Amino acid sequence: MVDRHTFDELIKDVLNNFYDVAALETHPLLFSVISVPSNHTGKKIEYVRQLILSSIEQLKPARKEEAVGSPEWRPYYILYKRYEEGLSIQELSDLLSISPRQLRRDHHKAFQALTEILWNSCFPSPVVAEDKMNGQGVTEIFEIHNEIIDPVETTRGVYNLLKRRFTEKKVEVTFDTPAEPMPVITDRIVVRQILISLFNEALHLISGPSLHVTCRPVEQQVVLEVSIPISKNWEPAGEEEDDDINVIRYWCAYINARLEETVFHADKKRWLRRSIWLPYSKQKIIFIIDDQKPAINMFKRYLSQTDYLIVGVDQTDQALSLARHLQPTLITLDVMMPQMDGWELLQMLKLDEKTHSIPVIVCSAWDDPDLSRSLGAAVFLKKPVTQKMLLDAIERVLPIS
Repeated sequence: MVDRHTFDELIKDVLNNFYDVAALETHPLLFSVISVPSNHTGKKIEYVRQLILSSIEQLKPARKEEAVGSPEWRPYYILYKRYEEGLSIQELSDLLSISPRQLRRDHHKAFQALTEILWNSCFPSPVVAEDKMNGQGVTEIFEIHNEIIDPVETTRGVYNLLKRRFTEKKVEVTFDTPAEPMPVITDRIVVRQILISLFNEALHLISGPSLHVTCRPVEQQVVLEVSIPISKNWEPAGEEEDDDINVIRYWCAYINARLEETVFHADKKRWLRRSIWLPYSKQKIIFIIDDQKPAINMFKRYLSQTDYLIVGVDQTDQALSLARHLQPTLITLDVMMPQMDGWELLQMLKLDEKTHSIPVIVCSAWDDPDLSRSLGAAVFLKKPVTQKMLLDAIERVLPIS
């Protein structure tokens, strides 16, 4: 059962992505929390959107003459103009003749009133929250699935998803990213949700024709940075009141990432940089190097009941850089591969200061255990390798669970 805090963060996320149907339809939590009636004939996301808009309508003051500047009407106008008409924070503050900071305070109060209406609509009976905390103050109602991802590729994928909105706003996005991959091990769906919210929030704030995305490694982390030109009137809201950015912090907590904000000046403009620090997973990795994908998949099946994350690569030219980057607990290495054979790669692994201590299990149809050991392999397995052979070999090198 979802708790109230998770529900509120979900509604923030839906509002932030209110015009991105594709993003909402693939949302990891939405339809497990808000049930669509079985007799609804249209798209599920249209039901959710209409539910929210009808709840906003309930914020209209009863028996009060309509007035944009009236405090009684302000909660309704803020939410209606923001999410029905798509006005930005700056446009809303100009319309209501209040500062952006005051607008964010009023927006927070309006949001609290809206979520109260939605909570009572979705859960009319008293609900007892069942909290399962992940150690970061986040209630887990779905399971995190760690996998190896390229944050640059993932960021470009989210940009392509939202490209129509950037085009409509006449905003150009530039990428400054290294050519060499910087993979991280984390949940792809959560990272995509963070980036979707980050880009949508940037489109609300941007005061210029371009937005810059950079990606760089820093020690045991990868940092994704989105730099946005902002108006001279922009000022941060209090942490409790900044609903748009708090939803990004909420998703970051799920994967032990963190969000940082920095304001700086460049090119005679004022910029806001939002940085997402993606940590490397602490899960131990077994790295499979084999030019045959079926062989990689077979080893993944063999090891599916262990506590290791299994990462495979079928391109030998990527193997050394990935091994240096991922620092696996163990490597299994095929010998008969094109471009660079396993013996050559084994030598490179053992001569490299970052990988020389990683134990390697050589797997080959050529029965040459003496050569493999002389080159530094911990164990030699003659192909075909069975599950028992592989598990026994790993247990000799590492304690397996």
